[in-house]
Amino acid sequence: MNVNLKRNRGASALGKAILLAGSATLLAPVSAAAQDAAAGSSSQASGGDVNSTEIVVTATRRTTPLSRTPLSVTAKGQEELDVQGVRSIADIASITPGVSFGQSAIAYGTGQTIISIRGVDSQSGIPTTGVYIDNTPIQTRVGVSPSLGNAYPQIFDLERVEVLRGPQGTLFGSGSVGGAIRFITPEPNYDDVEIYSRAELATTKHGSESYEAGLAGGAPLVEDKIGMRLSVWGRHDGGYIDRLDPYTGELVEKDSDYTNSFSARLALGFRLGENVTLTPSIYYQRQYINDGSRFELETSDIKSGNLRQGLNQRNEPHHDRFVLPALKAELELGGVSITSETSYFDRRTDTINDDTSLSYVFSGGLTGRPFPAGFEDYSPSTRSDTKQELFTQELRMQDNDETDRLSWIFGLFYQKSKVYDQFLASDPRLLDVLNLFQEAVGEAPFPSLTESFFGTELYQGQYSVATRNEHRDQQYAAYGQADYEIIDGLKATVGLRYTIADYEFTGFNAGPVLATDGTTDTADTTSKTLTPKFGLSYQADRNNLFYASASKGVRGPGVSPPVGANCIDDAAAIGFDPFATLEVDPDSIWSYEVGSKNRLFGGKLAIDASAYHIDWSNVQTLFALPQCTIQTALNLGEAKIDGFDVALSARPVDGLTLGAAVAYIDARYTSAIPGPDDTVVRKSGEPFPLVSPWTVQANAEYRYDMAGGETYARADFSYSSKIDQPVDVDSPLVDPTLPRPPATSVLDLRLGHRFVAGSVDVDASLFINNVTDERPLLALFHETPDSTFYRAGTFRPRTVGVTLTVTR
Repeated sequence: MNVNLKRNRGASALGKAILLAGSATLLAPVSAAAQDAAAGSSSQASGGDVNSTEIVVTATRRTTPLSRTPLSVTAKGQEELDVQGVRSIADIASITPGVSFGQSAIAYGTGQTIISIRGVDSQSGIPTTGVYIDNTPIQTRVGVSPSLGNAYPQIFDLERVEVLRGPQGTLFGSGSVGGAIRFITPEPNYDDVEIYSRAELATTKHGSESYEAGLAGGAPLVEDKIGMRLSVWGRHDGGYIDRLDPYTGELVEKDSDYTNSFSARLALGFRLGENVTLTPSIYYQRQYINDGSRFELETSDIKSGNLRQGLNQRNEPHHDRFVLPALKAELELGGVSITSETSYFDRRTDTINDDTSLSYVFSGGLTGRPFPAGFEDYSPSTRSDTKQELFTQELRMQDNDETDRLSWIFGLFYQKSKVYDQFLASDPRLLDVLNLFQEAVGEAPFPSLTESFFGTELYQGQYSVATRNEHRDQQYAAYGQADYEIIDGLKATVGLRYTIADYEFTGFNAGPVLATDGTTDTADTTSKTLTPKFGLSYQADRNNLFYASASKGVRGPGVSPPVGANCIDDAAAIGFDPFATLEVDPDSIWSYEVGSKNRLFGGKLAIDASAYHIDWSNVQTLFALPQCTIQTALNLGEAKIDGFDVALSARPVDGLTLGAAVAYIDARYTSAIPGPDDTVVRKSGEPFPLVSPWTVQANAEYRYDMAGGETYARADFSYSSKIDQPVDVDSPLVDPTLPRPPATSVLDLRLGHRFVAGSVDVDASLFINNVTDERPLLALFHETPDSTFYRAGTFRPRTVGVTLTVTR
C-alpha cells in the first residue's frame, strides 16, 4: 500500500549439490607449487596485521605500497578476508574504522542498505559512497523504491578490497563524496597456474544450516601471450526467523529469512606485442532473499533467541541480479601509459512486500491485535521492480617514470545511466478496511473510495498506489592530478575534476493514496561542477609518512516523489506538499584532513592515524516521516563532521600479531530548519541519527608450528557506541516513541591449521561468530507512534562452522 515503507528482499536458488561438488574439488590433488603471495593477498597495517610483504593499492590510480599512500585507506587481501571470515560488505564495514553499514527501520533485511564513511551517508539520490568493481562504478540512485539500493559483489576470489575514506571527487567522481569502496579482482594468469577454492558449512542457533563452495583458477592459454581467470561460487545463508500465521499464531515457515547467492566471473588477457594488452571480462551475480530479516517483538522470545514474525500473510521475497561485461585496453609508450576502460552494468531487482499490518493501521485505524475477523484471506502487497543500465567509458593517460619529480594523470570520463523504478500496491479490499474504521467510530460506511477522504478509486481497479519513475543521467568529466616533489620526500598534490551532468526525471503517480487518477511529473536539469583537491605529503624516510589534504565533493540534483494522503499531517508539520514531486538540490562537501603512517621498531609496530573536519552544505537528507513512515528527501541545511581514526598493528613476539582501530565521529546538523507557524523542524546541534560516535575494532592472532604445519588462533572484536544525546521529541522528523540505536558489540573466534598436502596449501579452520550471542534491537520500527506492531532486526545469532580453503 504505502510503497516507500516496503522492504527489500533478494533472490536466487542454490542447491546443496554445489557444496558437495565444491568440496570434492577442494580436496582433489593438484600438482604445482604453492600459490605465490601476490601483493593483493598480503595484510595491511591499517587496522590489520604486520606482515613482511606489504599490500599494494591503486587508490591514487597508481600502484603504491599502502604505507606510502598519502590517503586514509584500509586494504585487505583475500588471505586476510578469509581468516577474518569476511563474506559480505557488512563484514567489511565491521572491521574498518570510520565505516558503518546497516539498514533503515523501514527497509531492514531487504537489500536496501545504508553505507556511510566518516558519517557521510548515501540514503538519498546520488550515493555518497562510490562502489567499484575494479574501475567500474556500479552505485545507483537510492531511496526511491524498496527494491532500489546499491549492489555489492560477493566476497570471493578478490585480489583485495580497498576502502578510501574522505571525498574522492577528483579521481573517482560525484558518487564518492564521502569515500569509495573498491573490489579489485585478479588479473588473468599468463605464465603460471593458480587455484583458489573455498568451502564452508555452518549452523546458526535457533536457525538452519549455511553452506558455500567456490572454485577459482587462472592459467596461461598461450604462454606469456594469452591468459585467463575463471571463478564460480555459490552460498546459502540459512534463516533464523520463523514466520507465523497472523491470525492463528501457527508456524507457517521455519527459518524463512534464508538467502541464496551465486556469482561467476571470466577474464581473458591478450598481450598483443610488448606494448598492448586487452582484457575482456564478464561478471555475473544473482541473489535471492526469501523473506525479511525483521522479527516481531510481541511474538518473539528475544531472551532465548527464538525470533518470529507474525504480522505478514506471506513471505517477502527479493530477487537481485546483475551482469557486468567490461573491456580494458592498455598501451605502454615509453614512460607513458594509456588505459581505456569500457563497461556496461545491467541490473534487475524485484521485491514483494506484505502490507497487511500497514493497511490495517493506516486505513482501518487498527493499532494492535487481534486482526479483524472475516479478513483471514486479506493479503495486500506491493510489487517493486527496478532496472538499472549503466554504460561507462573512461580514458586515462599517466606517466610511469618513478624517477621524475613531476608525476601526473589525466583522464576523460563518460557515463550514461538509466534507472527505471516501478511499484504497485495492490489492495482490492481497501474500501472494506476503511469501513472497519468507520464502524469502530460509529460512522456510516463509505459507499465508494471516491466518496471517502481519498476521493478516487483504485487505479485499474486494483492498486492503491501505482508509481513509475525513470531517472536518466548523463555525465561528462575531465580530470587531472599532478604530484611534484619539491625537495626529497616533500611532495605537493593538485587535482581538479570538471563535470557536466544532465539529469532527466519522469514520474507517473496514480491511486487513491496519492489522490489522483494519474499524473505525470517531469524534471530536467544540468549541473556544472568543479571538484578540486590539494595535498602535501612528506616521506621522512621509508617508514614514516606525513600528509595533509583538502578536497571537495559535489552531488547532483534529484527528486522526491509524492508521499500521499497518509502523510498529510507530517507534510503540514514540515511544510511541503504531500502530493507534489519535490526537487532536491545539489549538495557539497569540503573535507580537511591530516594524517601519518609510521612503521616503528623494525616493522614490529605500525600506526596509521588521521584527523579530519568536514563542512557539508545543503545536505540532501532522506528520512521516514514519523506519522506515516514513508520516506521522503529534502535539503535540510548545513552540517559539520569532526573526527579521527587510529589503527595499530603490532608483532610483540614471534607468532603473535595484535591489531586495533578506533574511530570517533561527531556528525551533527549545524543549522536550525524553520517550519510553519514559527516551529522548528530540526534544531541546530542534532546528531546524525545512525552514526555511532565511537567504533572500536580489535584482533589478535597467534601462530605456531605444529603437526608439520602451522596452527593459528584468532579473535576479532568490534564495538559501536550509542548516541547519548536525547531524542528531540518535539521535532516533526522524529517518532518520539522510538529510542536511538543501542550500543553493540560482537566477538568472533577462529581456530585453524595450515599445511601442505602434496602440492597444494590447505587451510582448515573452526569458527564461532557472535560468540556471546548478542541480540540488540536494530532498526526498531512500527507503522505509527501509536501502533504496537513493533519489529526490529538484529545480528545473526551465534553461528558455528568449519571452513576449508585450498590454494596452489
